[in-house]
Amino acid sequence: MGDIKSFMALSMHKAGSSITQQILTDFAIAKGYEIDLVSHQVSDSPMKEADLFRSYQDQMRLQGVYYGVARGPYVRSLKILDRLKTIIQIRDPRDCLISGYFSFTISHPAPRNPDKQKNFERKRAKRMQMTADEFALDRAENYRMRMQILADIAERHDDCLMLKYEEMVTDTSTWLNRISEFLEQPLTNELIAALGEKIDFNVSTEDVNKKKRQVTPGDHARKLQPETITALNDILGEQMARYGYTV
Repeated sequence: MGDIKSFMALSMHKAGSSITQQILTDFAIAKGYEIDLVSHQVSDSPMKEADLFRSYQDQMRLQGVYYGVARGPYVRSLKILDRLKTIIQIRDPRDCLISGYFSFTISHPAPRNPDKQKNFERKRAKRMQMTADEFALDRAENYRMRMQILADIAERHDDCLMLKYEEMVTDTSTWLNRISEFLEQPLTNELIAALGEKIDFNVSTEDVNKKKRQVTPGDHARKLQPETITALNDILGEQMARYGYTV
């Protein structure tokens, strides 16, 4: 179906971007888009993720394709975004940081490319020596930058939908309806059946070894020291306010 505007999603690591990519894929298939998930090439490619996405712009079509989710700060240099429909999903960065700690020290799979795998394992070994508080403070400035980049893109873009992880897991029907309206794809019985368990965000027991460790918003308040949260609020507060998050 080549007469519909191509779209891409943007996010930051640990904001539910992987499951969102899967859900958006089901919407895209129902709408008649071709599927070309650029991020699925990253693990095997010798190229850095940023370089892969930048170079891939040359072959992206403006009509009829869903290109999946891009997650890194490099999205600010993807000039093609202004010509695509764009969906941005964000999350309280303090929860992203605590989720990232458990993911990158325990559950996140290593890339398949040998060189990237070595680098990943080297970083994992370093991170395993850190406490959750140390990790959060070490990565906070990076998340401040990511939030600013995504907010700047949303403000200049005239065909953009902003989503929040918190709504995805606590008010899923509203979150789905917003996607449905933006993509002009009704939530048909067939689409709901395809979505299946992907839109079930119930996690009865936290398991640090699972990718879906836990989903309840506010996990940083349960895992981090009060003084760490205060420091994070100082670093992230301005950008959090742009998205309506309170400290």
